[in-house]
Amino acid sequence: MCENAPEVNRETTYAKVLLPLKISDRLSYRIPGEMASTVSIGSWVKVNIKAKEYMGVVEEISVQAPSSLPKERIKPLSPIPGIAPVSRNELELWSRLADYYMCTAGEVFKAAYNALLKKPDGNPRTGKDAAVPQEEISPLSSAQAKALDSIKDAFSRGKRVLLNGVTGSGKTEIYLHLAKEIIERGGQILYLVPEIAISRQLQQRISKIFGPLLLTYHSGQTIAGRRKAIKVIRDGKPCIVLGTRSAVLLPFNGLRLIVVDEEHDQSYKQADPAPRYNGRDAALILSEIHGSDILLGSATPSFESLYNVQTGKLVEVKLSERYHAAADPTVRIIDTNREYRLHNMRGSFSASLLKEMNSILQEGGQILVFRSRRAYSPIVQCTECGDIPKCPNCNISLSYHKAGNSLSCHYCGYTRLFTTRCQKCGEPALEGKGAGTEKIEEELKELFPDRTVVRFDAETASSKVREEKMIRDFAAHRIDILVGTQMITKGFDFEKLSLVVLLNADTLFAVQDFRSDERAAQLITQLLGRAGRRSDAGRLIIQTAQPEHPVLVSRGDTARYMAERRTFLYPPFVRLITITVKDSNEGRLWNACRMVKDAISECGITSVNGPVSPAVDYAGGQHIREFWIKLARNRDAAAIKKNLSRKIELIDLQLKGATVILPDVDPL
Repeated sequence: MCENAPEVNRETTYAKVLLPLKISDRLSYRIPGEMASTVSIGSWVKVNIKAKEYMGVVEEISVQAPSSLPKERIKPLSPIPGIAPVSRNELELWSRLADYYMCTAGEVFKAAYNALLKKPDGNPRTGKDAAVPQEEISPLSSAQAKALDSIKDAFSRGKRVLLNGVTGSGKTEIYLHLAKEIIERGGQILYLVPEIAISRQLQQRISKIFGPLLLTYHSGQTIAGRRKAIKVIRDGKPCIVLGTRSAVLLPFNGLRLIVVDEEHDQSYKQADPAPRYNGRDAALILSEIHGSDILLGSATPSFESLYNVQTGKLVEVKLSERYHAAADPTVRIIDTNREYRLHNMRGSFSASLLKEMNSILQEGGQILVFRSRRAYSPIVQCTECGDIPKCPNCNISLSYHKAGNSLSCHYCGYTRLFTTRCQKCGEPALEGKGAGTEKIEEELKELFPDRTVVRFDAETASSKVREEKMIRDFAAHRIDILVGTQMITKGFDFEKLSLVVLLNADTLFAVQDFRSDERAAQLITQLLGRAGRRSDAGRLIIQTAQPEHPVLVSRGDTARYMAERRTFLYPPFVRLITITVKDSNEGRLWNACRMVKDAISECGITSVNGPVSPAVDYAGGQHIREFWIKLARNRDAAAIKKNLSRKIELIDLQLKGATVILPDVDPL
């Protein structure tokens, strides 16, 4: 029984039960007298709603029966033996995340215990006992040691820390030295990374140091594997948990340190389903609840974290020296407009770029080629009538995939066989436009027939086995040129990588988003950091039709970007909320939009834009409209969000779920 359970008469007690459902109210149930001693706050129970059985968690126990129902109509609950109770820390985290992200605690509960709810098992095997670490952590350089001392000093003063370290500066070694000290004191560490692919490469590295003390947790694991991690963590055993954003919802018992690596990365933000939380910000709440230290790390810190440094919520520690004393990477920009005029382009590559690539390969180096679009051609177009085929379910142009001779929608997955005949004019005149990673791979194989060229994107790395093999082969220099999308930019460390190529950089600036310049600058810096991570200076070559673009000329000028955000009142200087309204019926959609607009007005919100059509205003057979709300960063924001959330819930009930209304706090 929970040590904090109230002393009450068990024969007349009632429980409010939290269910993994989208309902804000807690449902009350009667605790049968013979089961009273087995039920406490946090206990797992079974309840019935409309003849359907659900697993839930007791959130409150009272001797007072709910006034909304006669006592005889209050249904009994059934305890579930063999499952450890949910802690008060977990319940507090769920409540705070629900309040902040305008969802229900039940939705957070469902996300936290998805594995257990799918396949209940109270006593999964935990495997072998922890063993002695196998290898020592690499010694720190003088710059790293100085940064580590500064971090410890901040922690001793109860401060949270942002480690702003250039790429290749060895932030990971600092994380591991901190983790080792926590492990030796019997504590737990949460080490967050933005992508599963990064966790797999790090897992091999960290396991050599911590052995079985290392646990991994992400959506790519089996349900049994996740249950095993939950058991070890809840039991309070010392461990280091390497995971993606969902790991913040684990039932920690002895958490002493949280590390959020690549804290700027947008993969920390969950888009669907609710809770639409940011793993970095959820980690800050988690550290507050547990009283643990937290360290955010990045070579390109988010503007939100830089703002928190300015306001004193974070202490910034800088690490400006690269670990292996390599010279700073060089950047070269190639003007593709000029190259086309001089007839110096061969497909997607300029002659000078190909010369540089050939030189690198002859020296025994490796090359990473980045393209932000996958497929063979991002769009196809009729050369006779100009029509661009679009997905029948979405307002999205179809991409051509040569490998399967198909046209595909990258939003809903719709696919059809490709034929050159235009469905609008009937002429056999459909042609691919532009070059995605599939076409880039084909061109490189033709340009360098004696070299090994491999594509690394969502299609070729669709399975864990294939993904790990490609990373392993590139690290072992069995691949000469690796072509990929954003997946290849994050956290990988390849010793022989000498040149990184960014093709068609213009697509990074063409996004209709106030964060586009920030993201482009971060991406370029991350790409720059992938090359030359040992003693040799790496090189980054950028091909663009806009060589004078501010991001390329002064990508590190965060002060200018921050000044623009302040002027136009964008985050981090305000709180941003989007409310997305979706419906297959356009008339019903506009009716819901009017109701949402009235609700926003009733909450006293004055800075609102909408309903507006987003860039993709029809997807998955549904029409889409958005509201953009700006709230001042003050204490009133929480009350306004709570009021608005309740009004949206009432609208949803009134519309009986026919229209989907989705609030998103701090959207990306």
